[in-house]
Amino acid sequence: MGAVYGMLGEGGLAEVRAMGERLSHRGPHARAWSLSSRVHLGVRGGSETIVAQADGVLVFDGAIDNRSALARLLKRPRVEDARPEDDAALLLELLCSLGTDSLAHVAGQFALAFWHAPTRRLMLARDRIGYAPLYFTLDRHRFIFASEYKALLAIGSVPARPNRDALQAIQSTKWVQPGVTCLEQVYPVAPGTWLEMDADRMHTARYWNIPVRVSHNDEARHAAALRESFLDTLRQQTEPYQRIGISLSGGLDSAVMAAGVRHVVGTKELHTFSAGYGEDDRELLNAAMVARELGTRHHPLVLSPGELPGLLPWMTWHLEEPIGREDVAYLFVAAREAARHVDLVLAGFGFDGLFAGLPRHRLVDLGIRIPPLRGLLEEFYDYTFRSVEPHSLAGRALKAGYFRGRAYPAPRVLGAEPMPRFGGFPRGGEQPLTNFLLRGFLVLPYQHPIERLYSAAGVRMNAHHTNPDFLAAALAIPDRLKIHGRTQKYILRKACAGLLPQSMLAFGKSFNRLKHDCEMSDVLDRMGDELLEPAAVRNRGLFDPAYAGRLRRRPAGKPYTQERAYRLWSLLLAEIWARLYLDRRGAPPTVPLPPPTGRVGTTVQLRDPDLSR
Repeated sequence: MGAVYGMLGEGGLAEVRAMGERLSHRGPHARAWSLSSRVHLGVRGGSETIVAQADGVLVFDGAIDNRSALARLLKRPRVEDARPEDDAALLLELLCSLGTDSLAHVAGQFALAFWHAPTRRLMLARDRIGYAPLYFTLDRHRFIFASEYKALLAIGSVPARPNRDALQAIQSTKWVQPGVTCLEQVYPVAPGTWLEMDADRMHTARYWNIPVRVSHNDEARHAAALRESFLDTLRQQTEPYQRIGISLSGGLDSAVMAAGVRHVVGTKELHTFSAGYGEDDRELLNAAMVARELGTRHHPLVLSPGELPGLLPWMTWHLEEPIGREDVAYLFVAAREAARHVDLVLAGFGFDGLFAGLPRHRLVDLGIRIPPLRGLLEEFYDYTFRSVEPHSLAGRALKAGYFRGRAYPAPRVLGAEPMPRFGGFPRGGEQPLTNFLLRGFLVLPYQHPIERLYSAAGVRMNAHHTNPDFLAAALAIPDRLKIHGRTQKYILRKACAGLLPQSMLAFGKSFNRLKHDCEMSDVLDRMGDELLEPAAVRNRGLFDPAYAGRLRRRPAGKPYTQERAYRLWSLLLAEIWARLYLDRRGAPPTVPLPPPTGRVGTTVQLRDPDLSR
């Protein structure tokens, strides 16, 4: 919930301070200084985010979860004295004593910059999942970096040009691809890597990887090992905090996260936060029931469509990419409320990617187990995940039968390359489903941009999979216990038995959506009238105005279909992003951020007791 930034090359403190001002939402206190005429650093956060020694200076953003374990690794005499304010010093000692590979031992989220004076090298590093953001660019022989790329655009010579291929990937998949941003020549430091820069070269290497090492135990032992690792992770993450929050949806993942936290925190203050469209929203109803079961201080919130015109520009500005749908807007709403009550929010992100919880993972499993169906299911997977149209007659028939005319093609970004060929499902080898999940988890941890919404609100966020021991435990579980019969995330449900009633462990996949009614469609139309006027779309040059015109046709008095609403939502976000990052070069929105969302109260009545549907 801080920021690091700076440059290597000719520059001045005025430029560094301008970068820091652009990041004021990540912390109230900023410091910038020059180590020489070519080395300039900045940081937002407390004094504990800066540490120096004879050999150099380290600036740090983040939080370490396993301080005592790292202190033991460094052979410190009093490991129990490790405190959150020692995190930067602990990392500096770790790097100086054991080198960059020692970062693989760190549990938590972090971004750091370290200037090593003897070698005159600048090193950047980022946690294994990439929750703590960090970007860089090369500008006029200068290497410039910052926790968010809006700060890079505070330097006038850094160009603001769209990366059309990245924008196409978002329109097709709704998430940005790894290794790029929507701005040309602006790149993320990859999760789990360090990057080193000196006067004339750049070198980067992955400091962490995790192989699939399945342990062929019985179901009970796997469940017990996963449960122990899960609860131990939550103990580490919650220990420094007294007021703890859970982002609670209506599905399994957040419910087991809340139950696990309740199990380990004892008498500490525990809050839950949920957002939905109204009192009949099943997500809010399920969340309220979990909160009552666990005895949390529950905060259910309602987001109305009328708030979107003010909310979406700020959401897009903080995310820095035109990504996400209603679920991300709900998270932003919940984060703003959470900042009023707690110091830490834990979220149930990542369970789907580790335990095959998404509907498309069932396609992968079927394609692996039934080879004659592989090609057909790969085409259908590619359409549902990346919007790539099926090429075979059978694939087109399956798509038509499933969507029944409700599908709508993704827009083509003008000048973008077609989506690259899908690599397909694994063919042979041990534990093919788990290896497929790991491949996706390492290159596309989709949830990492969400950290910025919590930081913007002023509260720290964490999740269980920032702990490498938990990841190792998850990847030791064989395929047969991830999708078991018709049950997805089977072993997770078994591991959490007793933490929640069985009816709640039977929750299915949760999709937080606004009500796709005429009210929402009318709001999207009003936004479209302002942002997608044909001449404006033509002048922007990203999309064909004819596509936008066809997309916006709907019968009078009827709402958009879900797929059309999603495509329109994505076009609106793309234009909002372009106005913020191309036209205004990362300056904040001018529209006022709506006041806090209304509450439905903590006594939501359950209207349907059947939670298994």
